[in-house]
Amino acid sequence: MKLNNTSQKPLYSQLKQILKEAILRGTYKAGQQLPPESELCETYGVSRITARRAISDLVEEGILHRQQGKGTFVKETKVKRELISVGGFSELTMASGKTPSSQILSNTVMAADETLAAEFGIPAGDPVLKLHRLLFIDNEPFIIETSHYPLRHLPDLEKHIGESASTYSILKSRYGAEMSRSVKSLEVVFASEYEAELFRCDRGAPLFVIEKKSSDKSGRVLHLSHSLFMTSKVIFTLDTDKADKGDFQAYGEW
Repeated sequence: MKLNNTSQKPLYSQLKQILKEAILRGTYKAGQQLPPESELCETYGVSRITARRAISDLVEEGILHRQQGKGTFVKETKVKRELISVGGFSELTMASGKTPSSQILSNTVMAADETLAAEFGIPAGDPVLKLHRLLFIDNEPFIIETSHYPLRHLPDLEKHIGESASTYSILKSRYGAEMSRSVKSLEVVFASEYEAELFRCDRGAPLFVIEKKSSDKSGRVLHLSHSLFMTSKVIFTLDTDKADKGDFQAYGEW
């Protein structure tokens, strides 16, 4: 693959983006050695100076790291998440020294079908907010989340949802609703074409999916979510001491 010599974008920047996308797709996995500069030069038709600059930029961004006398490797980028933990996605991300952000893909009000009605304990046909978001860590896609909220208990929630605020902080500040218990299930699925596009990965790449049902202190179910994670980007841990103490009942938002 050759780079575009007529583009206004410098060649080192083009090569840097190609390598970065290859890492995100899993072509180069965490801990894997990158091809030597000579091979990159031949593959992409660039000089050693260009290849060295692209690699140096990725090292500075924390995506690659050099090992003296061995070569350049893809840095371990997996984020650790406790299955049993208190705190929201924003809080947990910032606590790890990273920057959270989100993009709302859709925000619609729909009539609850029988399944949603049974989960929320509301009549079928009641209005429910369906929120579809892409959550980022350090500007890299991390979670594809689809959530439902019963508007019977959270009127006009759709008007207050934004990309900069935690949904759970809105529930607490505007509705006095504080999540106190969550039930989750975890399994592995494979990325559809749509999911692969959002995650910038290959179609069929393995994904973790977590189904979560959260209720407030009064026992009202206020949040159902379906969250997808790239298996190459996250490690889930379980502290059995917390589980034994029942702390799992206080788990907050991802």
